[in-house]
Amino acid sequence: MEATPGAVSEANRMEFLVDTHRTNTGVEPGTVVADSQYGTIENLLACHDKYISPHMPTVRTRNKYTGSRKDIYPEEAFVYEEVTDTYRCPAGKELTRRAYHSHRHTTEYMAKRKDCRVCDHRVQCTRDSSGRSIQRAIRKKELDAMLSITQSPEARRDIKTRQHLMERSYARRSRYGFDRARWRGLWKVAIQEYLICTIQNIATLIRYTMKLTRGVRTASSRALAGAAWVLQSCIERPTDAGYALIQLPQPDGC
Repeated sequence: MEATPGAVSEANRMEFLVDTHRTNTGVEPGTVVADSQYGTIENLLACHDKYISPHMPTVRTRNKYTGSRKDIYPEEAFVYEEVTDTYRCPAGKELTRRAYHSHRHTTEYMAKRKDCRVCDHRVQCTRDSSGRSIQRAIRKKELDAMLSITQSPEARRDIKTRQHLMERSYARRSRYGFDRARWRGLWKVAIQEYLICTIQNIATLIRYTMKLTRGVRTASSRALAGAAWVLQSCIERPTDAGYALIQLPQPDGC
């Protein structure tokens, strides 16, 4: 968990969260499961460089057949010719390099306006008066490899699991005030959210202790429930709880 100002895009924080996970657990992450907000070119290439499988819908795939792209030729219909560094459209016309977009890390290739104006495929190809253009990522091969992983059966399974697993987790923490800041200041909000996440983790531990023997289960559940109560008190009554020192029992085997 990371608390950020509202203007910060969550997509830009994926690498930080991955590195934090590695620091906290001492385990190299093998897979990232996230929603489509994280499915950017930068994050996919970061996963490639860190040897991580990206199990997330991509912004590119989500918007592929919507808006101005609906019912027109997809980029796969255009053939890239490496020797000339050009694209060949379905009508056989050439798209040449036009500009580099540093914020997207892509190179734009565009057809000549006069070719598009008289082309019989224009209706199926573009609605832009300037003609059809193609965006090619700088690290095209690596990106295509990551895109294929995002569409794998394993990725679709994890994405589906995440939908109910994470949304249910958000719903649980809302009862502790996760959706509302009690104090001003980012560092104060971060403390509140860390406490709430700790309560959730303790609740998870309580559920898992149900698998233990009866004696240990009862004692450990009481101890963990007490710890959750203390943390909840810190959120609801920070002044009183901040000066209280509460000793909790530590049952054998817990």
